[in-house]
Amino acid sequence: MAHLNKYTLTAHIFTASNALAGIIGIMATIYYPETLPYVPLQLLILGAIFDFLDGFMAKRAPTTSEFGVYADSISDVITFAILPGIMILQTNLVGTNIQGIIGLIPLVIAGFYTLSGWMRLIRFATNPTSIYYEGLPSPAAALLIGTSATLSTFQDATWFFAQDGMMLTIFTLITGLLMTEIVKYPSPKRGQLSDTSLIIFAGLVVISYVFFPNILTLSMILFISLLYTIFGSIYLIVTKKSK
Repeated sequence: MAHLNKYTLTAHIFTASNALAGIIGIMATIYYPETLPYVPLQLLILGAIFDFLDGFMAKRAPTTSEFGVYADSISDVITFAILPGIMILQTNLVGTNIQGIIGLIPLVIAGFYTLSGWMRLIRFATNPTSIYYEGLPSPAAALLIGTSATLSTFQDATWFFAQDGMMLTIFTLITGLLMTEIVKYPSPKRGQLSDTSLIIFAGLVVISYVFFPNILTLSMILFISLLYTIFGSIYLIVTKKSK
């Protein structure tokens, strides 16, 4: 790590900030699930912002930092794979109230999501793509599951996330599968005007939750996450044909 230039050093700081946000989010989820219900998702979002800034600065560095590549991957695993998996365990997943070995079902579901996120990040680190993503990006998946897990703990959201935990369980399993399957999703690197406009709008909505955490901003983030997850691949095909 000797002779770091200012861009690489700044990228390392953002990478460490991403990891720290994820670690604190995990601690808050485990130790303060009832007193700090909004905080884990706020930290997940901050981690995503730091991850974006990390990549932004790293691209401007004159050389590639091998340390930075490994550090970024580990930070992403903490924030986008482990943290959402633990957030899920604080909800009413299917099997939560079952005794005995079958009662491990929630652990298996959360573990499946975390493993899927880990595999997705490995694939991206070893075979990065440019104008599209192969599989649902882990930050988008983490945002969808983190928002769903947070919403499911509130009585006002029982119309969507029923007490039996079936909807959240289905969300988690499908999201995990989409991360591991070769389903193409649009990337901001395409540079299309429509992409930029949508990203700016979605980014403002997501960031608003950091300052105004409530069921309205949660619902808006969930809606945007679902749109990208369900229609992202279709949008990619349509916009490629229209060029």
